[in-house]
Amino acid sequence: MSITELEMFYETALRPVFGSLLHIVHERDDFAHVILDGEREEFFFTLYGTSHARLYWCNECFIFDSQRDSLVSSDTFGEIVYEGRVNAEELPQIIVNLVCQLNGDSFLAKEEQVKGKIPSGYDDRKEYTIWAKKEGSQMRAYRLENIRIEFSS
Repeated sequence: MSITELEMFYETALRPVFGSLLHIVHERDDFAHVILDGEREEFFFTLYGTSHARLYWCNECFIFDSQRDSLVSSDTFGEIVYEGRVNAEELPQIIVNLVCQLNGDSFLAKEEQVKGKIPSGYDDRKEYTIWAKKEGSQMRAYRLENIRIEFSS
């Protein structure tokens, strides 16, 4: 799947949720931004090719990278690193699902717990718990591999 095809996928999947606030900035054939909150530009994700994305929400960054094991601690410090399988076929739906979970939420807190090292030893694998405020939500938790989001109203 090319970046252009990914842009079309995200447009189709997310336009019903975000309406006119959604816009896509196509920078290059391997780089694009999908802005979810219009001019605010505080809730968006950036595509770096087809198997690396970074989702920004409430000043938090989620990293999804098929080359996860090549990242070092200076790349991931303070970020939320997804440790599950990342590939061009599965990543778009993972992003859409997470975006829909976080839509309308506010960040409250984050906790990291080291679970081990990547093979090179230059970064830690972590479990994350994120607390978010979701108005009127019946949902209390969402898990995405090593990332758990607890919701409160």
